[in-house]
Amino acid sequence: MSLHDSTHFGGKELSGTALFVYGMSWGINNSVIDRKTYLPAVVKSWNAMVKDCVHTDGKLGFVQGTGKEPKDGQPVDYDTTPDFEVYGLGCFLLCGTEVYKLK
Repeated sequence: MSLHDSTHFGGKELSGTALFVYGMSWGINNSVIDRKTYLPAVVKSWNAMVKDCVHTDGKLGFVQGTGKEPKDGQPVDYDTTPDFEVYGLGCFLLCGTEVYKLK
C-alpha cells in the first residue's frame, strides 16, 4: 500500500489503481499518450478492477481507508468497508467515465 514502507507489501488496492487507469484513459482520450501503447494496460486494469473488486451488490472491495499513513487505513481486503469509502467509489466512477469514452 505504501512504496515508502519496505516492510509492507500489501495486496490489491482499488482507489490508487483507479486513478492511474483514469489518468491513462484521459491521456488516450485527449491524444496526450499513444492509444496503441497504453490501451492494453487500461483494458487489463479496468477488467481486473471490475472482476476482483466489485461485489454483486455494487459495493467496492480493496478500498484503502483514510489516515496519516497508508498503514492507518488497513486492512484492505474484499470485504472490509473502510471509513470514507466514498473516496474509493469516486475514483472508480471517475475512471469509469474515461474508460467508457474509449469506446
